Amino acid sequence: MAAMRWLPRPEAPSAGYLGRVRRELPRPLASLVLGPVAPGVRMVDRRLPTPGHAVRVRVYRPPAAAEGLLPLVVNLHGGGFVFGSLTGADWLCSHVAARAGVLVVSVDYRLAPEHQAPGPYEDALAATTWLLDHAAEVGGDASRASLMGESAGGNLAALVTLALRDRRRADPSAPGLVGQVLLYPATDLTLSSPSVDEFPEAPMLRRSSMEWYGRQYVPQGLATSIAPEDPRVSPLLAPDHTDLPPALVVGAGLDPLRDDAAHYAEALAAAGVPVHHVLYPGALHGFASIPLFEAAAREVLVEIEDHLRTVTPPGRP
Repeated sequence: MAAMRWLPRPEAPSAGYLGRVRRELPRPLASLVLGPVAPGVRMVDRRLPTPGHAVRVRVYRPPAAAEGLLPLVVNLHGGGFVFGSLTGADWLCSHVAARAGVLVVSVDYRLAPEHQAPGPYEDALAATTWLLDHAAEVGGDASRASLMGESAGGNLAALVTLALRDRRRADPSAPGLVGQVLLYPATDLTLSSPSVDEFPEAPMLRRSSMEWYGRQYVPQGLATSIAPEDPRVSPLLAPDHTDLPPALVVGAGLDPLRDDAAHYAEALAAAGVPVHHVLYPGALHGFASIPLFEAAAREVLVEIEDHLRTVTPPGRP
């Protein structure tokens, strides 16, 4: 945690720097540092033939899964749109798969600054759309699909959920989502939430780091710039939150993004969306991926399992 806090943030980050800090831990070391993969979960990496370029994903199938198609959960990892990897999400994804009996597919979207907004969102949308349209090819059931995301991934999950809602409005026959799980999501990239000012030196996510992430993902002054208040990057500021699937929105009490989660839950509820907002008062940002340091990581698994079982209809015979 100290390493994450004091990681240098160069302007502009070189390819060498990005390569070093993005290097995935070997799986045995990742298990020791981030927690072991759930016993019996089968993991397979593949590339989805999405338009433009193939997106890498990791598929987690629970142990002793029944024959046939399983409920599908598409996961989008965190990392400030600049860092993050599939291996960093192994503990969370594998345990969600094992506990809830679902097929989890984690998406390795491209990162900033090489791919600024809306690049990571476009990858997340393309991968999720492909998985919904071809769910059976990976063992999933598109009629029982949910989205899950942490931090920056929670931002992308909220945005993709909005886009899929619009897709179904245009084409009611298109597959949709039955649920969304947003873990300490960044929903307002203007950094206007009071908790951002309340925790400028938070243990896992300082304000200066958030500002640096923003400069990489939504740099200003370019002809192609997207402003932080643009609904294409700040789902809280979307003009319409109606007709979205039921949501579990999780916040951490010692997190600058605490109020981003709370405000988004309020916006969903005001739009008539069933929402369950859970706050872990003593938890740090990113807690769901550091189970060896944060007891709340195991507690939130219960909330995720309950949400997925609540929103997921029975399988078709």
